[in-house]
Amino acid sequence: MIKNYLTSVWRYISKNKAFTGINLLGLVIGMTAFMLIVQYALHELSYDNFWANTDRVYRVKLDRYDKGELSTRWASGCAGIGPDLKTNFPEVEHYVRLTKSNALLSNGDTFFKEESVYYASQDFFNVFGMHLVSGVDSTALKGLHKIVLSKTMAKKYFGNENPIGKTMHNNGRTEYQVTGVFEDLPENSHMAIDAMLSFATYAKLVGKKNEAELNEWQWDGFLTYVLLRENTGAKALERKLPAYVQKREGEELKRFNSGMTFHLMKLKDIHLDSDFIGEFKPNGSRDTTYFILVIAVLIIVIAWINYVNLSTAKSIERAREVGVRKVMGGFRWQLVQQFLVESFILNATAVILAIVAVILLTPWFNELTGREIDHLLLRQKLFWVWAALLIAGGTLLSGLYPAFVLSAFKPVEVLKGRFKNTGQGVFFRKGMVVLQFMSSVILIVGTYTVYNQINYMRSQKLGINIEQTVVLRSPNITDSTYGNKFEVLKNRLTQYSEVTSVSGSSSIPGASPDWNAGGIRRLSQREDEQKQYRVIMMDHDFIPLYGLEVMAGRKFSADVSNEDKTVLLNESGARHMGFSKIEDALGDQINFWGDTFRIVGVVKNFRQESLKKDFEPLIFRYNKAPFGFYSIKFNTSNVKESLAKFENDWKQFFPGNPFNYFFLDEHYNKQYQADQQFGKVFGLFSGLAIFIACLGLFGLSSLTAIQRTKEIGVRKVLGASIGSILTLVSKEYLLLMSASIALAIPLTWWIITNWLQGFANRIPLTWWLFTLPSLVVMMIAFLTVSIHILRVARTNPVNSLRYE
Repeated sequence: MIKNYLTSVWRYISKNKAFTGINLLGLVIGMTAFMLIVQYALHELSYDNFWANTDRVYRVKLDRYDKGELSTRWASGCAGIGPDLKTNFPEVEHYVRLTKSNALLSNGDTFFKEESVYYASQDFFNVFGMHLVSGVDSTALKGLHKIVLSKTMAKKYFGNENPIGKTMHNNGRTEYQVTGVFEDLPENSHMAIDAMLSFATYAKLVGKKNEAELNEWQWDGFLTYVLLRENTGAKALERKLPAYVQKREGEELKRFNSGMTFHLMKLKDIHLDSDFIGEFKPNGSRDTTYFILVIAVLIIVIAWINYVNLSTAKSIERAREVGVRKVMGGFRWQLVQQFLVESFILNATAVILAIVAVILLTPWFNELTGREIDHLLLRQKLFWVWAALLIAGGTLLSGLYPAFVLSAFKPVEVLKGRFKNTGQGVFFRKGMVVLQFMSSVILIVGTYTVYNQINYMRSQKLGINIEQTVVLRSPNITDSTYGNKFEVLKNRLTQYSEVTSVSGSSSIPGASPDWNAGGIRRLSQREDEQKQYRVIMMDHDFIPLYGLEVMAGRKFSADVSNEDKTVLLNESGARHMGFSKIEDALGDQINFWGDTFRIVGVVKNFRQESLKKDFEPLIFRYNKAPFGFYSIKFNTSNVKESLAKFENDWKQFFPGNPFNYFFLDEHYNKQYQADQQFGKVFGLFSGLAIFIACLGLFGLSSLTAIQRTKEIGVRKVLGASIGSILTLVSKEYLLLMSASIALAIPLTWWIITNWLQGFANRIPLTWWLFTLPSLVVMMIAFLTVSIHILRVARTNPVNSLRYE
């Protein structure tokens, strides 16, 4: 029986190569896209699943409030919460706190500026259940001047030697002993750590006798993780925290009319649900991940709908085959089996080809998404089970309906030529076409919206000139002559003909300023009116170098005495401080952590960060030689030669410090990288969905043209023009497209409205945002249908009338 089924399937495929090819191509593209997207989603959902204690580890998130309003949200919150939780709540078994080190590590003549070095308390390995490759877990970070390295870092500084017991230096001064080596953290970790320094060392550096003394609640910038005991409810513990906050800090918070709320965030949720101050690295988005999964489902459903539509539309051509089989004694269940076997073979072939395509396309897909996925889907233990379910599901979903429709034909009517498609069958196929193109319209309008939003953000005026600017990171190893050396270096660089200006600052455009300062108020205000601001230290050349506009007052000047006791505000900062007019701020004095500063100017708002965020209140403080970054504005006609000169001067003034630089425009545009990648992925798979839908429409219109060949011949004999025939036949499909658009637009409006809520600056939802993509879909559908109709319409009517 099976052999007979296979023989029938082979004969049918051989006689209908084009039809089978369209069906198979749609399934392969649909399944390939589905697998690639699912592989990406699995990667996003797999973050931090590898830790031994992943289900019991939580990060402590801090929300701060001013006058009852949420002001800042911290991934790296206050210093003292970890020790307090361990001491006062028996539910907490261990805690670890980390804070970033501005590290320049060295071993002899080998030295590098490192971006992923953290001070970590001694229970790091207990909290995460992580074991060292070399060294003792329990003591590796205990005590002063200890460092543990990743395997890559150990090889980078010590080659093939065993680093345990050897010494390294940080910033040319503090000596550390290597006490451990750990496996590199995998790609799917929300943390980015290459080395850890003992936290006791940090406590000593900031003037504390030991770690226990570092317990402030008004000092932020510390990532805190807790390991809860077995069978402890995180929500129950979190509900106890407000009472403890009130008990410990209530009077202080009341005094300043502020508030603090702690939340326990599950380790596995951080990557997709956390986008707060002090993250290790940019995280993903749960909404984006689920949205892309929806696209995957839509694509595979569109591919299966194609199969259903084309198979049932082909039913007239297969009617006589069914009639003959029934007359020869074939039962309905046998016919159902035959068509299901046919569907199974096509789906199985499509899955196999899709797997091959996924293997070949994964490196390219990794580049597109910015993730190192490495065939994650294929390495899942249950992958082949899911592949089998995909084949079975595809066989049933795409084959069951056609099988029952075809097997239900009555042999007497079929063999007498009185068979025709049922109204229900035609309605079903039309409904499937509407569903396909409704999905396509949603996707293409979404793609167009993403493109326009990203283009809008990148094309807006920044209020700051970031072009032709190279940025150097300030030296880590310095001495008491640093200020003088900085001034001499500035003068040396500005003597080059291509250099127009040089400036030092603690922050640069393209990222949130690191210094988030609370407790700031005007001298005329009460203590409970103090607020938080972002603070940037800068020299007098920063404002002219970046082309900032001073709206009131003056900029900083090197010729004014006591300039380090003056500040500037941006417009948002002036309003945040309570000034109704920016001119009113001039001459007023503020209390900044116990010191008094005079406001001498107000700068026009500029885009310190991307347009995803609104203008933040900024305070600018003067520093003749700030640490952080050196900005050099220069003519980039000969970049290589200019950089070589800059590097030679750098090595002369700051020997032992690596010359690290980047171009500011590239750095600034990295803020949009995640959105651009999302737009590319979204656009690619939207295009594939439309292509698959058009494949189905191509097949349906081909069958329609064949089935209406004689009718078209008669109409031509009676004088109908090719244009009128094209209009008549394509009208049905254009009506279906119109129905798809009408159904898609309300749903699309709701989806993109919600997506745009994540942007402080966003495009308006105008009519053309929906109309242009809809017209594109309509035009593609019309051209797809027209190909076959025009071919039949141009056929000699004599041949058309003879067509059977």
